[in-house]
Amino acid sequence: MIHVPDVAATVEWYRDLGFTVNNTYGQDGEGLSFAILSFGSSQVMFNQGGQASQQRRREVDLYVYANDVDQHYERLKDRVDVIEGPHDTFYGMREFIFRDCNRFWITFGQTSAFGDLMNAISESDADAAQAALASISRSESLKPERLTAALLAATQDEHQNPEIIQMLEQAGAELPPEIDEAKLQSHVGYYQSEKGMKVEMILREGQLFAAPESHAPLSLIAVSENVFRPAAFEGVTVTFNVQDGKTKSFVLKQGSESTELSRVTEPGAINE
Repeated sequence: MIHVPDVAATVEWYRDLGFTVNNTYGQDGEGLSFAILSFGSSQVMFNQGGQASQQRRREVDLYVYANDVDQHYERLKDRVDVIEGPHDTFYGMREFIFRDCNRFWITFGQTSAFGDLMNAISESDADAAQAALASISRSESLKPERLTAALLAATQDEHQNPEIIQMLEQAGAELPPEIDEAKLQSHVGYYQSEKGMKVEMILREGQLFAAPESHAPLSLIAVSENVFRPAAFEGVTVTFNVQDGKTKSFVLKQGSESTELSRVTEPGAINE
């Protein structure tokens, strides 16, 4: 339920986008006061009493699961205020984002081809993996680093499937370079930036993880022995600064922004 300044205007705006008006209330009073609309199996309620806002992003976002995000984008792009056109996210969705008449963000999303591939790997479903790779090949949306992440997932014991591994290798996937465990251990420890960002580097079963404060650990894929990237993120690198054989800090780079985090403890036995 979202509170809006003008329920009637909001209903008409959503109706023009293809939403179905299920119920409206308050027509006998001073104006429409409440409405329920749907898009497929998604429902949203609008109530009176909301305030207008010019903020870039408001208190609530709407997320609509759809079957063909690109088709909806082509249908709506000239009629709405587009925030982001169709794009694949690191968490396996293909989305586009726009604003409604009250400046609330709406995202239309569906599982991306890469998300389908990773789901197929986790379920050891070779047919689904083949279909996902074929879809990716048509769209040319799978980058080399994603192929590496997929192959790394497919070689894990619980997900290992020789047929899927062969498919990925034929598509050009290569495993990341193997880094000596002693070298990985040298990066383990606690790090902190000047602004207080805290990250723990953890070693588990030969795999390096970055654990930001109060967040789940992120698997890191080696680019070289001192440069890594999060398996779940694109355009992000972690570069360790090693002096006299000891890791002193690391630089977290995302796009044009860089943050240095210095080691605040010596690495210990954190790899339980």
